Amino acid sequence: MNHNKPAGLDGLPPLYSIAKGEVVSVQTYGAFVRLPGYKKEGLVHVSEMSASRVESASEIVDVGEHVWIKVIGREIQGDKVKLSFSMKAVNQGTGRDLDPNNVNAEQDARRRKQFRDQTSNRITLEAVLNTTCSKCGCKGQEEEETQKA
Repeated sequence: MNHNKPAGLDGLPPLYSIAKGEVVSVQTYGAFVRLPGYKKEGLVHVSEMSASRVESASEIVDVGEHVWIKVIGREIQGDKVKLSFSMKAVNQGTGRDLDPNNVNAEQDARRRKQFRDQTSNRITLEAVLNTTCSKCGCKGQEEEETQKA
């Protein structure tokens, strides 16, 4: 058994669950939050901190602060498990779910996936040579070079 690989998504907070966690690190792009009873921290991206635009996570939270979060993403990328949390989906005063049917969370997840190329394949664009122009009848570059030789 290889212990270097993640054990899947077992032992992680359930998707769309709500919990109160502690901010353990604040970066410009978001804050990492640790939930009680779990080893893995999750990221609250700045876009998930507030319904209003946030320039830097430090405008909203400080290390050591306790915040309500909703688990909006759990994925395995290579040998890493990534957790995504949202603060804006939870009332920070009461812990009440502000998106109980997960409509906003699912829309945001679809939007994020549209910008990812999951295959990591490069797209190669090639010019089509050896063609004839339909307007003027000129031959393509490869054809011209062949005729000159």
